[in-house]
Amino acid sequence: MCRGCCQSGFGNVLDKNGGGIVSRYQIVRTLRPDQWNDFVSAHPKGTIFHTSHMFEVYRQTKNNYPLMLAALSGAGDVLALLVAIRVQTLPDPLGPLSSRSIWYAEPLCLPTAEGVDALAEIVREHDAFMRHRVLFTEIRPVWAAGMERIALERCGYHYMGYLNYVVDLSQSVDTIWGKLRKSCRSSIRRYEKRGMEIRDVTSDEGIDLLYHFATLSYENSQVPLADKSMFTGAFRILNPHNMVKVFVAYYDDKPVAADIDLYYKQLEFAWYGGLERIKGISPAENLTWHQFVYGHEHGYTMFDFGGAGWPDEPYGVRDFKAKFGGDLVNYGRYRRVYSYPKLRIIEKAYHMVRGYMTRRRLSGSSSGDDGDETTST
Repeated sequence: MCRGCCQSGFGNVLDKNGGGIVSRYQIVRTLRPDQWNDFVSAHPKGTIFHTSHMFEVYRQTKNNYPLMLAALSGAGDVLALLVAIRVQTLPDPLGPLSSRSIWYAEPLCLPTAEGVDALAEIVREHDAFMRHRVLFTEIRPVWAAGMERIALERCGYHYMGYLNYVVDLSQSVDTIWGKLRKSCRSSIRRYEKRGMEIRDVTSDEGIDLLYHFATLSYENSQVPLADKSMFTGAFRILNPHNMVKVFVAYYDDKPVAADIDLYYKQLEFAWYGGLERIKGISPAENLTWHQFVYGHEHGYTMFDFGGAGWPDEPYGVRDFKAKFGGDLVNYGRYRRVYSYPKLRIIEKAYHMVRGYMTRRRLSGSSSGDDGDETTST
């Protein structure tokens, strides 16, 4: 059993004998890595976020507490599986008021009535455990809704529209290039002529650069950034399996921006990124184009931009991602709130702090332009 299996107080089997919800399925929170990853690999919606590798990345991340639940048939076959991450931003005793459960991909189930029923069982088990530890659960689908939506809505989850851009990398490079906006192509060519270079720096040095630039971008947006341990863990755990790359943009031989992408099956996923705001320099377009070419040349068929915001809210990052000629999709998000009064109080406090930080930033001196950032959402 991995060490993470004991962190949240579950036993290996959650049934009437183990103190969990009575179920006609065997509900477990650990599997043999081969059984776990074989199920994810075989499932059409299986992503890197479902794998035991990514579970271990989050287990080693400060203030992240992953939970895997699977429902097994009587024969021991996996019928449904979910991976949730409890993200805590304040220390105890304020932990429950500053925590949320995030599923970075939709849960998986077999496309049968039994699969849906089994998924509903593990969703209920998740909620029973999390309801007093987090304010809400949010699920961020990677694919269009399928049978998992039946189980989620059965368990009280509400679907909300949420946008994303995806790019078909199975097309020729010339076709992908031709779909970029003219201004985007011009910017890429301009900085290539000026000597901007994109390098693969998938190393400890690359992680240091990435975290430096991501910190700059997230501070500018007043959005919390995950602890560096997540990125060092990703490099250490995922790199041996060719599941991660760090790309760094250099201008005059000086690093000015960096992105980290995740790779699994046919999907290249834009995970995190950041840049230094330097007047007259915009490296984000060149970085993104390089990632398209890399993904295409290495057999990946889709580039996922990692989110483009709520449909009814202006979002500068969405405007940036729209330049690249991808398909705008609305795969939505699911949410279940366990305490609306507590959530309203925390949201009000959060917006007050963000407002204060914005006023403080605007009242100070600032250099640089409003270049686009490529942070994932």
